[in-house]
Formats: sequence, C-alpha cells, structure tokens
Amino acid sequence: MSSGIFQEDGAIRIIEGPEQPESAGGVTGDFKEVEPSVVASKFRRFVREFAYNTAGAGGMNIGTLKYREQLQQNCSKGQFFLRLNLNDLNTHEDGEVLAHALATRPTDMIPVCERVLKELYKELVVSDDDQVAEEPNIQLMLTCDVDLEGSFGMMKPQLIRELTSAVVEKLVVVQGIVISVKRARHKAKKVTLKCSACENIKQIFVPDGYCAAHIPSACDGRAGLDKCPSNPWTIVDELSEFIDDQTLKLQELPEHVPVGEMPRSFDLHVHEYSVDKCVPGTRVSAIGCFCATERAVGASMAGGQKKGTETVKYSYIKVYGLDVSQGGKAALDISQEEEERFAAMAKDPEIRDKIYASMAPSICASSKDVIDDVKKALACLLFGGCRKRLPDGTRMRGDINILLLGDPGTAKSQFLKFAEKAAPIAVYTSGKGSSAAGLTAAIVRDREGFTLEGGAMVLADGGIVCIDEFDKMDQNDRVAIHEAMEQQTISIAKAGITTMLNTRCSVLAAANPVFGTYDDLSSTGDQMDFETTILSRFDMMFLVKDVRDPERDFNLCKHMIGLHSGEVTETREGPLNVLELRKYISYCRDKCEPRVSAEAAEVLKNHYVSIRQAMKQEKATVPITVRQLEAIIRISESLAKMELREDADTSHVEEALRLFTVSTLDSANKDRSNIGMDNLTEEQKESLQKAEEQIRRLLPRGARRNKHQLHSQLVQSAGIDDKMAKLAIHMLIIRRELQEKAGGTIQRVEETATGLPLASCALHWRDQQLLYPVYSAGPP
Repeated sequence: MSSGIFQEDGAIRIIEGPEQPESAGGVTGDFKEVEPSVVASKFRRFVREFAYNTAGAGGMNIGTLKYREQLQQNCSKGQFFLRLNLNDLNTHEDGEVLAHALATRPTDMIPVCERVLKELYKELVVSDDDQVAEEPNIQLMLTCDVDLEGSFGMMKPQLIRELTSAVVEKLVVVQGIVISVKRARHKAKKVTLKCSACENIKQIFVPDGYCAAHIPSACDGRAGLDKCPSNPWTIVDELSEFIDDQTLKLQELPEHVPVGEMPRSFDLHVHEYSVDKCVPGTRVSAIGCFCATERAVGASMAGGQKKGTETVKYSYIKVYGLDVSQGGKAALDISQEEEERFAAMAKDPEIRDKIYASMAPSICASSKDVIDDVKKALACLLFGGCRKRLPDGTRMRGDINILLLGDPGTAKSQFLKFAEKAAPIAVYTSGKGSSAAGLTAAIVRDREGFTLEGGAMVLADGGIVCIDEFDKMDQNDRVAIHEAMEQQTISIAKAGITTMLNTRCSVLAAANPVFGTYDDLSSTGDQMDFETTILSRFDMMFLVKDVRDPERDFNLCKHMIGLHSGEVTETREGPLNVLELRKYISYCRDKCEPRVSAEAAEVLKNHYVSIRQAMKQEKATVPITVRQLEAIIRISESLAKMELREDADTSHVEEALRLFTVSTLDSANKDRSNIGMDNLTEEQKESLQKAEEQIRRLLPRGARRNKHQLHSQLVQSAGIDDKMAKLAIHMLIIRRELQEKAGGTIQRVEETATGLPLASCALHWRDQQLLYPVYSAGPP
C-alpha cells in the first residue's frame, strides 16, 4: 500500500490506495482500485467514531456519536438497518475514500459495508452474556440532502432522461413519481443445496437486484471413480434465507417532461426495509445503482448455437435508499431564511392584494368583465381550505374546485397554464385527450398478473388538476371523476383488485358553452351541457364573457401590443414572482389550518338561509345545496390562510360570500340579470322600444305567428337592426307579453301572468339590473 493523489474539482487530496502506475499526464490516484479491505476498515472507523460537532466541547462527545447510537437503537427495536447520510462523509477524515468508493463501485462496496455492520452488531450490540445463534443481516440504507437547484447538498438529482450509459454501475439520485407498484415477492438471499447422492451440503449467496443463483452442475463431495452424477442438487428451503423484494415503476415528474415528448420511466428494485413504502401517486427521491442486466431475470448470457449474446440490456435502478415525500414538500425545499421572510410577509396588511396582483399578471382585467374575480378565485384554489377528519372517520375535503365557462379568447386556458406553473404539484390535461382511466386509474396486465397504475388525478395528489376543454369530454368519462371530486378517493374493483387510491387535489376546469360562444338571449341552463351532479361539485363557476365595450377593447389592445413588442415589462411579473409564489403557497398550506370563528359562522348561517329561500322561488340552473355552504367555508379558510391567520373572521366570510355571489349565484340567476342590456346606449334603447311597438302592431292580442317570420319582417320591412329585433322578441317573452308555442311559433297573450292588464305594465329602465316588469300601484 502507498499514498496516492486524488484530484477532484481542482482539489488535491492524499489518499490511501494501492500503487498506481504513472500515467502520461502525471501521477493520478484512481480510487476505483481501492482494496475492499481498506474500505471496510475506514467504514468501521467512520461508524464507530463519527460524531456531531458540539460547540464548546473541544472535540468529540460520546453523547453525540450518530451512527453508533443509531445502530444500537435500531437493533434493540428489532430493525436491522443503518441509515447513512452521504453528506456526513464530507466532514470525516475517512469520508473521501468512502464517498468515492460508494459513488463509483456501489455494487461491490455496499456488501462490504454490510459485512462490517454485521461485525459491529456482534461487537457493539450483543453483550458477552447473550448467546446469538447467528448474526442477522443488517441493511445499509443511503440518504443524501438533495436540492432541485443544486445550490447545496452532495449530489444533485438527475433527471430520468439523463440516465445514459455513462452512469451504468454508478451511484445516482433520481426524483420522480411512482405510477405502478407490483406486489412484494420473496427472493432467496442464501440458497442451501443438498446432493441427492452423497448428501453434501453447499451454500450459494445471491447478490441483490435482478440476478439468479448459479447452481454448479457437479458435486465435489466425493472424489475418484465413485463420483456423484451430474446435476445432483436439490434445494433445501428450510435452510435457505429469503428477503422481501419489490418492483416499482418510477416516471419523471410532469414538470420535467419537455413539450411534445412522452414521459419516461424506469423500474426501481427495492428490498427488505424499503418494501411497501409507497403507493401509486407518491413522489419519491431514490438513491441507488444504475444497473444494466439481462432482459429477463436469470437469462443466459450465451444463446444457442446460432444465437449470440444479447447486447441490449435491461436497465433498472437498484435502490439503496428511498425518501418518500407527500404534498408540497415533495416539489419544493424551503430554507429557514425563506420561512422567516414568509412569516414577515404574512403580517403585511396588503398581502392578499399582492397575491391577487401576482395571479397571471399578463392577463389584462377590466371593470366590465370578471377577470379580477377569477384571479381572486384562482388564488383561493391554490391556497385551498382545510381538510378535516371527523372522529367517526369521515373526511371532509378542503380543496376548492373551479369551473370557467365562457367564450373563446377570454384567457381561460392561460389561467390554467399559470395555475400549473404556480402550484407546487400540478397536472395539466385536455378533456378531449383524456379518458376515465387516464384521469383516475387503470388496471394493466403484464406477465406476472394485473397491476394498478394511477392516472392524472392520482399523480396530482396534494396539488391541482387542470382540465381544459372540459365540455369536450365524453359523458361516461365525466361521471368517473364524481367520486374523485367530492370524496377525493378512487375506488377500484376490477380484475380481482379491490382497493382505494387518494385523489386529494383541486380541479380547475375550463369549458365552452354548447354553441361555442355565450348567447345573451338564451338561458344559462340551455348553454351548459353539464349535469346537476357535476355542477354541484364545483365551488365556484364563472361565466367569462367576451364583453364588447370600446374602452375595454382599447385598453386590452394596448396591453397586448405592449406585451408583444416588449414595452410592458412590469406586468409580466407581479409583486411575487412565480417561484416565490410557489414557495409561499407551499409554506402556507403546510403551516396554517384556519377555522371559521363563531361570529363569522353566524353571518354565514344567515346568508345561507336567505340564499336558499331565494333559490326556492326561482328555478335556478345550478342547485344551491349544503355543498355550496361548504364551498363558502373553504373559500373563507383559504382567504385566512393567505394571511397565516388561525381564524377566519367576518371579513373573510363576507369576501367569500361576495366571490360566491359573483360566480356561482351569478351563473345560477343569469336569466334574471342584465341580459345583454347593461351596455345599451340611449340610441339602442330607443331602437328597442321602436322594435317592441312594431311587434305589438304586427301581432294583435291572441294572434299567433312563426317566430322566424316575425323576426325577418322586423328586419326587412321595419328596418330594425337584427340584434335589436332578437332582443325585443326576447324581452317581450320575459315580460310574458309573448308566449312560445310548439312549432317555433309565438303568441301574444291577452293579459300578464299576474292577471293585470298589459296597460298597467311598464319597463323600469332606470334600474338595469332587473328586467322584470314594474307594476303600478294604482288602478289602470
């Protein structure tokens, strides 16, 4: 043995290793040839001596020996494993040798380290009085502090599509989402063979991963002429040792998939204490060895006489450590300094306005449309309410679902794209390209039977699902997500698999009306191609209309030209940039669980009762049920969560009621609201009055006529504008002067539905919010 020089990242260190010949470039130390005995001695010393640095101790303190105490505690509990953090190797004198040996030759060095742990168990855990028949196998599990941005930590996670042939048989760290979990199996770690002729016993040790036990063809128990026949071995199961073994399918994270490419996946091979740690939809960080072996387990290297060796190998990751994470923590790491800054931000009285301004800042809002309210609702969806679990086991969802229904070109898809970027966990999909199995879960058949693969809503567990073109989905596929939207679970009972998967996610959906654009002269119910069952599961529904207003169109045009020419830069990014907003959302969702206060609950109760009474008198398109009451509670909690408040007070409830009123109630009562008349000019109002007078002149009381013919006569003979003619007919139908009959005809009635003569009815033009007739108090 001699000292060599190991150079890495420009730093030269003296290490122990075998003598190396001088290369053409000078003396270099290659750690790949370090003897296993050197690694074993250094690992034994590391486990025994590594300690936390204690301030003021002047050295090591026996009370802070990390791995020695961990090994003793785990073994005393009957858990025979040691969790080693690779970052700790940087702070120990023997760490450089171990870290490089594990990173470059994990398949060879992990068994060496596990043999050392077996010896340390006998030395540190077992006392002299205890008699142990055989030392247990102790599993070495690796972890490391990783960072998505690579700003700290020993190893930066690699993307699954970056795993190339250059990293075969190297230690890698990958992050992804588990889409399939196969059932656990039992693999032989030690196979005991017995010769059927001479009863000779032979033991074969099987390494980890996909490999088979190579059984010798001849027995060496008897020598000479009286040799045993060929292939005399039988396996003695009771003397063999088995370990748990499982295969996971890891797919790259949705945010890591380039546009236009299919997501890539790899198989993970886990064993012993890493088995049954995750379900489909779980986000994991795995550290292991990237292996390339035969396509089938135990396949022969050499083929038949005419068949050569198969050179294309089956690649998988042999996992040595699995870090399972759920929710926003799976996607973001928040430092201590950022937590302190976020806590200070939450005390800002204008923090909610800053969050609203950061929601899709490139989308221009106006007082004539609902874009501002959509941004506020989107902020509520991202922060979410509080998930509750009742004592009887019932779960109440805390996630908020929003439906945007409106004209093309109103930035609905842009809202969905922004939500996908701002949410810590998000999955974007389109209704036409999604099936029920793709959204929920699928049963996939392979050689070993049936396996369960999670869909988009399972993969987005703890985040949001953005579904564009929601109206283009097949009816049966829409029904499949009913349970996922309310109970937030997916029940599977197919192919002998009966299970339940979590879908704790918010749904942000965008859809167009039945005829493509919203028609002011038709009722909202006729233009919504959705059942009451799916509509009641949305907490807020917005009618996003393309308002035709000269001032709004001018400001929107100016904004869009500024964006395209690069002149408008401050509106591209709000007060909080997207990354800071993602981290603040993740921080608030993890740290805050507000509840509605008693005063706010009283206000909410009174409003809900009055809303129900009003809805009972009118046939609403959207039913107002207890689900809508829960929706207002969730919106109130999300508003309080933006400010890191523990209680949702009266102001939060009132704002939640306002958002609910301008969204769902506005959609439910669109038939009695300002049906296209809030933007009428005085000239248009005169034209409308003239059209109504022409209709009364052309259609006597009690007369009946084809609706299309009456419309054509108004336009051609009377010279009335096409839109005003339609609106005049529609207004008279609303005021019940005209009645629609079969065959597309309309009839003028003798009197109103109230029994009063028509002469006593007058339209109240001053208040444009109500278009119902205002009846005079006195006699006609």
